[in-house]
This record gives sequence, C-alpha cells and structure tokens, in this order.
Amino acid sequence: MIRELLVGAAGAFGGTIGLACLLNAPRRTLLPSSLIGVLGYVLYLLLSRAAGQSEIFSYFLSTVVIAVICEIAARVMRMPSTIFLLSALVPLVPGYSFYRAMLALVEDQGAAAAAYGLEAVQIVGAIAVGAAVTTVVFRALAMRRGEHHPEKPR
Repeated sequence: MIRELLVGAAGAFGGTIGLACLLNAPRRTLLPSSLIGVLGYVLYLLLSRAAGQSEIFSYFLSTVVIAVICEIAARVMRMPSTIFLLSALVPLVPGYSFYRAMLALVEDQGAAAAAYGLEAVQIVGAIAVGAAVTTVVFRALAMRRGEHHPEKPR
C-alpha cells in the first residue's frame, strides 16, 4: 500500500506540473498546483483502497477537497482558482477507464466496453459535480461578503 501511494504521488506530481507547464501557468503556481494534485490523488487512493469507499464517492470527495484548497490558494496568491484547479485535477482523470473501454470496443466486447465506458463517464461526472459545487459555494460566499466584482465591459 505504501509503495502504491509513493508511486502514485510521484506520478501525480509529474503529471500535474507537466500540464501546468503546458498551460503556461505562472511559475509561482507550479509547486502549489502540483502539491494540491498529489494531495487529491493520495486522498483518492486512501479513500478507495484503505477506507473501502466506492470509486465514485472517492473521486467526488477528492475533487471537493482539491477544489476547496485551490480556492484558498487562489485567494492567498491573488490569482484565479482555475489556474490551480485545471492542473490539480489531472491525476484524477479516468484515462485508464477510457482506455479499457476503447480496447474492449476494438476486441469486439460490447458489454465490457459499455461497462468501462459507463464507469469512466460516472467518474468524470463526479469530478465535474465536485468542482462545480465547490466553486458555486465559494462564489456565493464571496458575494455575501461583498467580494464579488462584476466583470468590466470590454
């Protein structure tokens, strides 16, 4: 279990920092984004493997934690939260589930392809809902405190 966590953390760190560089994120956001991505992936592994939670719930809760930390980091560093969130969510993307679905399609195993595809879509849905709910809650709280500044016309 410890080896899986360490290998997963290293991969999450590399993937997160790599995407942040590809997206031309500011240099000062690379390390925080990567650490948030590692935290989210390790939390997912702990929830799904060690705590025995369902995959979908583990992805959802990990996404909520990532989004909350990204919102806090954005306020501390005075930057948009999407700079942190886009790269920090990369380790949670269900690429292997999509790969298995495509492989099953190529091997003419329709039932397995549908099962893997449905699993991948459910994971993507859990990630999207977790990020959206957190963002909406933070924006609503900011508007209540009067921190919301309307966009300037172009």
